[in-house]
Amino acid sequence: MVPDENRKYSKKQLLLISFALPFSIMLIIYIAMGVYPFGKETLLTIDLAQQYVDFFSYYRHTLLHEPQALFYSFAKGIGGEMVGLWSYYLNSPFNLLMLLVPQRFLPIGIMLLMLIKIASSGLSFAYLLIKKFEGSNLLVPLFSLSYALMGYTIVNQLHVMWLDSLVFLPLIVLGLENIISGKKGYFYSIMLALALFSQYYLTYMICLFLVLYFFFALAKQNLTKDYSKKQKWAFFGNRFLKFAGYSLLGGGMAAFSLIPNFVSLLGGKAAHTSQILDWKFKYSFPDILSKTYLGAFDFDQLPSGLPNIFIGTIALVSFLYYFFNRQFHWKERATAFIITGIFIISMNVDILNKVWHAFQNPAWYPYRFSFVVCFFFILNGFRSLNKSKAIPLWFAVTLLVLQTASALYVLEQDFSFLEPIQVLVTTLLLVLVLVLLLLKDMKYRWLPYTLVTIAVVEMSANATIDLARLGYVDMAPFNNYQTVLDDFIEPIRPQENEFYRIEKTFQRSKNDSFQANYPSASHFSSTFETEVPTLFGRLGFPESSFVISYSTGTLFTDAFFGIKYYGDNNVMSEEFTKNSENYHIRPNAFRPDLVHYQKINETFRTSVYENTNAFSLGFTAPNKMKSVVLVDDEPIANQEKILRALSRNTFAEPFYLVENIQTVVTQNISPNENAALNKTYTKADKDKPAYIDFQFLTKSDAPYYMVVDSRIDEDNTHFRLNGESFPYYKSYRTDQVFNLASGTANQSVEFSFELLEEMLTIRDLNLYRFNLTQFNSLMNEMANRQMVIDSFSQTKIDGRITVTDNTDIFMLSIPYSEGWTIEIDGKAVDTFPVLDGLLATDITSGEHRITLSYRTPYLTIGIFTSLFSACILYLIDKKKRQDH
Repeated sequence: MVPDENRKYSKKQLLLISFALPFSIMLIIYIAMGVYPFGKETLLTIDLAQQYVDFFSYYRHTLLHEPQALFYSFAKGIGGEMVGLWSYYLNSPFNLLMLLVPQRFLPIGIMLLMLIKIASSGLSFAYLLIKKFEGSNLLVPLFSLSYALMGYTIVNQLHVMWLDSLVFLPLIVLGLENIISGKKGYFYSIMLALALFSQYYLTYMICLFLVLYFFFALAKQNLTKDYSKKQKWAFFGNRFLKFAGYSLLGGGMAAFSLIPNFVSLLGGKAAHTSQILDWKFKYSFPDILSKTYLGAFDFDQLPSGLPNIFIGTIALVSFLYYFFNRQFHWKERATAFIITGIFIISMNVDILNKVWHAFQNPAWYPYRFSFVVCFFFILNGFRSLNKSKAIPLWFAVTLLVLQTASALYVLEQDFSFLEPIQVLVTTLLLVLVLVLLLLKDMKYRWLPYTLVTIAVVEMSANATIDLARLGYVDMAPFNNYQTVLDDFIEPIRPQENEFYRIEKTFQRSKNDSFQANYPSASHFSSTFETEVPTLFGRLGFPESSFVISYSTGTLFTDAFFGIKYYGDNNVMSEEFTKNSENYHIRPNAFRPDLVHYQKINETFRTSVYENTNAFSLGFTAPNKMKSVVLVDDEPIANQEKILRALSRNTFAEPFYLVENIQTVVTQNISPNENAALNKTYTKADKDKPAYIDFQFLTKSDAPYYMVVDSRIDEDNTHFRLNGESFPYYKSYRTDQVFNLASGTANQSVEFSFELLEEMLTIRDLNLYRFNLTQFNSLMNEMANRQMVIDSFSQTKIDGRITVTDNTDIFMLSIPYSEGWTIEIDGKAVDTFPVLDGLLATDITSGEHRITLSYRTPYLTIGIFTSLFSACILYLIDKKKRQDH
């Protein structure tokens, strides 16, 4: 009878087990969590709930109904190119599964997508072990499970697009190993191209890793042992040229996606590249030990935590023993030790960490490259254990001593994500694993099954603990909001060849427009071009590097950006909102100035208002618009500049009239401080509530807007309007424009700041009354300067306009881009940006036909490069076949 230690399993058996184990474990965990359809929850949390589920809705709509939106979409803020978004979020071949899932069951599709990708990463790792590293027993699914369910995967599975890189990494490494061994390189190039196409961001990290792995792969080669020194250098040079050449061909075949995406990145993610060279350590080096313990994760680890390097006890012990395993040449182990040192230092030194992240500071989810670190550890752990009989007693004792010191250290540091029971269980697991590995050369039949069982239990427990520490969106309220959104949008959705934008005072995410397919002025994605947030920030909207929220609009901005319909949420009964199956709509804006619009529709949950002043997508403006310069943190002054630049008339009064705040009343504020608008206030008794109330009386039914300093946020104050909590979007970095009153003359208004800290500094607090009479005069003037749209698609717009002044420019509320071409009466004209990045061109007086066309910049060059690279790879492969 053959002992199970040496029993050979068929390749298909090992691959099937390696896929089925992680798939089954994660499915059981999801069922236990009560994920729909096995319960009421979904897996939607954080970015998965705020971005990706909406992008999958857009994905389905684009491929099934509107293929032009593949290149450009007006659902993205006020319009934006989409190649960058597809490359970062949606290019994965696995995503085709979402076409089979009905819209209302998108969360189920996402769960299936996660299961398949996680299981496929185990499958691809197993394939690498079998094809290259003599994997033929149960160690293959054991270590594949450690890879598929490593801490990185569990913590980051909500970034479902990142999982593709985990699937492709083992296959790319297999291709590189083939090149080093003198085999064909086409497999490597194809896998690298697919990975770059599917998810270029993490594949960039893989490419950096491949450089290190190349030297490691060379170090473990025995092909050169009988070579002379000159022959060795010739061998190394040959392999390096092949590695570089096939890498370039892989990148070249993905160029149709990479080149236009790179151009897009110059205005988006890459525009935030950090120029600071900081060599400081980000944490104490021993702290990383805490992440080797079971369940070493909580929510606080997402914004600024430690690297996720949990790989399971068996894999970790085997990797540590690798450095002492004389089955491997000392040169190989020394190279691996150096690479490990590079990893550890890179995960701590700020500048090296940025290199791995394309010279950026990651916004949340730190150390995103730690998956390649885990891969290297697990791979060499397998190689070590697969070639070992039993670990020596001295190694086991040393490891126990080090584990004791590690446990004492992490307990003393009191990490928020580690309870004593987690430390105890991890230590007991280590003891058990060490005992079993000491018995490995005894070749007990039960030993391989026991090791696999331990791995299953440990990786399952870690995944369960990690996932339980996040909050998730329930299925019923998610579907309820979809219904609310659809009921709100459907009666006002732009029909064929129509265009206008729609906004609202509420949102589930900044990408509701992707979920329900309508043009909006809000957006959130990591590939967002910088010009639009910059413009919105200077007009007083909440924004950040990758976010805009149209929640502080004014009557002017509504008109300027073509917001024809505005939605408001109806106040519901307390009984209704307490029902867990109903989505509780939380307003993120307060717009009493909607009273100046006509209410045209009402559903059970929402009301719809029509803005008859909404501009067309294109309109004319006097030439002076070219010279308007917007500045930071002066939103009302910036809006005033644009209003005056739009008119050919000279107005005696401002559009925004400065109003006095008549009274400042304080409660529990230090009595030696005189009440004033702009100053620092200190609590008299820091244990009691403190308030600063600014009071004024409205003179007319015009809107009243207050500018609030960007340095005042939800951490240091709570806003109240007339005693009620003031709804606003709570994340912003520029001065905000709040609408406090409208529609009622002689109304007493009180806007309050509740101090949440001992002190509060209020700067630049100004109140303005909007000049409705003057604004209406301008709107009458603008009525005849609008483009009439005859046909509309996401990438081509035809219209006509009558221009009465030869010095006018034609401008659009579309972000400036090289991809847009404007033809006037059939002739292409030069375009230029105005107002920090809106599209414009010069135009003469008369009646004109306007055609706008969008072509993704550099897409043609990218396609040609891809075809050329594929032809070169084919010819190389054909020649090699002929030679053999």
